[in-house]
Amino acid sequence: MKKLPIKKITLVVIILVSSFKVFSKRTLYVNNFENILGNETAENELLAYSQNNEFETLLLYGLHIINSNHNLQNPATNIILANFIYKAKTSYGVLDVGATAENAWFFTNVINVYNNSRNNPLEKLDTYNLEFEYWNYSSTGPGGYYCTNYLTPNSLPCTVDGAFQFYIATLKSMKTLADSNAHLITTEAYVGWTTAGQADTIGANLDRLRLHAYVENPNTAFNYSENRLLDFANGNPGIVISIIFSSEPNFMQNWLINNSMSAAEQIYTANYISGSSSWSNNINLEGFTYFAYTHQTNISLSNNLEPYKEIITYPNPVQNILTVENFKNLKNIRIYNNVGQLVIETNGSEIDFTNLSKGIYQIQLYSDKEVLIKKILKE
Repeated sequence: MKKLPIKKITLVVIILVSSFKVFSKRTLYVNNFENILGNETAENELLAYSQNNEFETLLLYGLHIINSNHNLQNPATNIILANFIYKAKTSYGVLDVGATAENAWFFTNVINVYNNSRNNPLEKLDTYNLEFEYWNYSSTGPGGYYCTNYLTPNSLPCTVDGAFQFYIATLKSMKTLADSNAHLITTEAYVGWTTAGQADTIGANLDRLRLHAYVENPNTAFNYSENRLLDFANGNPGIVISIIFSSEPNFMQNWLINNSMSAAEQIYTANYISGSSSWSNNINLEGFTYFAYTHQTNISLSNNLEPYKEIITYPNPVQNILTVENFKNLKNIRIYNNVGQLVIETNGSEIDFTNLSKGIYQIQLYSDKEVLIKKILKE
């Protein structure tokens, strides 16, 4: 991508948004949904949070519990889910509601049956999302959850390879269901760790991939996910990928509370643009996914850029002193090198690059609830 000599920070952000599809979709995993569905107050709180923070897609956990309570195959009893989906789509700006499950039987005999029982497309599920951690040996090995419940009953070895066979077979079953459904269904899967060969196979058997970047700070998220992105880019040009951030306390929750979702997304995007120039055209980086709803308390989108429209930085390239002007309302400045290491932190308007090595640096300008980003070249 050709680099443009942009001086104003707001213009940099606009370029990130318009040139890449990373802000086009934001997705929320909804945990504890079995205790939300049917509780009007809890439903409306969830949907208001989704609307206020511009989530277009909701992925629902706990549908196996809801099926036990409400029989999702029966249109007389599954109306409780239909009403929720209809409300989400017609009153709260949700465009896509998905079902998360871990086996083909549930997609075939519950989720797909539910969809076929509803005539109104505004009551239907739009995404079939597989969550089966085949790479997790504690679950796939002898005595593990997957081994006991899925691998042994299907005459598969209790190994990562056996679990991967089950995973791919499930994706193929999901794809068959989607292809035979009159309603447009997107098939997708969550992936943590994978080999290059596994990436090739996975990418050939789904419509969208959700790839985790479970780190505490978004400055390290691209490096954490880069090799896996490259594997998928090499094996499946054009693959659609959404990056998952975890708002769990042991991952990015604290950072997101003190900053914002848009700040994390801007940082990842900037690093992706600078780090993937040779292969980024092979990936449609569709957006960001957040795990999960009950961990999102006090986390907001906060993408108001208006207070920072006059900020300028010069010179760029820089040899010695970089000057930041119109610093009003900003709290501090951080400079990161091209591997995500913090090299300078200051609240001053003049930054000394003299002792830094030549190369590209990322400057982050922070307010209380926002961060704006620019690339600086040190000569």
